[in-house]
Amino acid sequence: MIQEQEFRAIRDRVLKASQADETELTLGGGREELTRFGENRITQNVSEERYELRVRVRLGRRQGLATTNDLSAAGLERCVANAEALARIQPESERVIPFHAGGERREEAAWAADTAVVDTAARARWVETAVRVAAGEGIELGGIALSSEGSIGDYGEIEPFAVANSTGLLRFGRKTRAIFEVSAAKADGAGRSRILARSAAAVDPEAIARDACRRCLESRAPRSLAPGDYTVVFEAEAAQDLIFFLGYLGLNGLAVAEKRSPLGDRLGERVFGENITLREAPADPRLFGLGFDGEGVDTQAIALIERGVLRSFLHDRTSAHLTGQAPTGHGLPQPNNYGAFMRFPLLEGGEASLAALIAGVERGVLVTRLWYTNVVDPMKMIVTGMTRDGTFLIEGGAIAGPVKNFRFNQSLLELFGRVEALGQEQALGGMVLPHLRVRDFRFSSGTDF
Repeated sequence: MIQEQEFRAIRDRVLKASQADETELTLGGGREELTRFGENRITQNVSEERYELRVRVRLGRRQGLATTNDLSAAGLERCVANAEALARIQPESERVIPFHAGGERREEAAWAADTAVVDTAARARWVETAVRVAAGEGIELGGIALSSEGSIGDYGEIEPFAVANSTGLLRFGRKTRAIFEVSAAKADGAGRSRILARSAAAVDPEAIARDACRRCLESRAPRSLAPGDYTVVFEAEAAQDLIFFLGYLGLNGLAVAEKRSPLGDRLGERVFGENITLREAPADPRLFGLGFDGEGVDTQAIALIERGVLRSFLHDRTSAHLTGQAPTGHGLPQPNNYGAFMRFPLLEGGEASLAALIAGVERGVLVTRLWYTNVVDPMKMIVTGMTRDGTFLIEGGAIAGPVKNFRFNQSLLELFGRVEALGQEQALGGMVLPHLRVRDFRFSSGTDF
């Protein structure tokens, strides 16, 4: 794993090689080790260590970007030369602004020593423990056990863990992740459970396996239920996708600047129910990640929605420049077309247990997980997707049995105005949020997937 002194040496070589007005470098990657398992046995072990260096240069109102994984002196010089060559042939743009100025800061809040040393044998023991739980029930387990140090994401994408530029700014952060994800299957029953933690000590493979197996057994022999509007209880795991799209479509400052957000002109208005308060909470110990963004801007704690009233948007430096606002530290490396994302989202919950939320439903549906979610209409904030791994009918305030999965098309503008009750907050690694009970949620059709 590249350490801070090595990054400083890379920085020095890049800045020495550059002739641009300003030069920025972001380094991402790291070491990731993965154990896959299926049909109750380990099928694959993968270990990789890889890095990506991005060099961005500014020449007046022009900028150029080049990337490399060749961190030799010659490779760095070639990357700088490519970035400068690209900048010289780019048109001038009002979006090209001076780079973020700042001092030096090192961060280790997202790093755990025990995760950094997890090896293949340790992950095999997680799997062995889980399979023993399933064996007595005739259930087949599959899933992943992952440990990483650095910033390789869930889909192999690389995020920065170090940023520096020619103004003197330097941010260097250390980050670890431990993930144990189990899918259980028996006949037509399916269940899933997952933990994402900074410390491997938080991984309890027996508890994860028991949860997945319980959902699997309870979801066998599902009946068909007609599509339509139902009161739906979303477990927090399922509600994650809803919160993500709320931020991406509605609270993204670049979407506001480009008039792609339906909330863009509603700052200060009540847009959702009074029970909805959504904050960015980088200091909350239940959340973890690096406290600076892809431009080296420190991530701010902000109230986004307060008792249903829209209070703020998320800004990278480009959208802040276009809208006359201050950057909030939620940007990706520039340039990009995506804008700013929530990084430490916390949706405030209540005191109700999941059972209490269910008890308040005369006839409705419990959803434990959503998948294959996507955007249908960004200006109406309509998203689509399917339920999966445990969908249950609720009758008379109790679970009445499993039902087949649904596809849904639902406006988030409507959904967050119809939240009847919130449960206790759940820490999911990337988010803290409660279970939700929502009235009149639209299931558009059934699905056999």
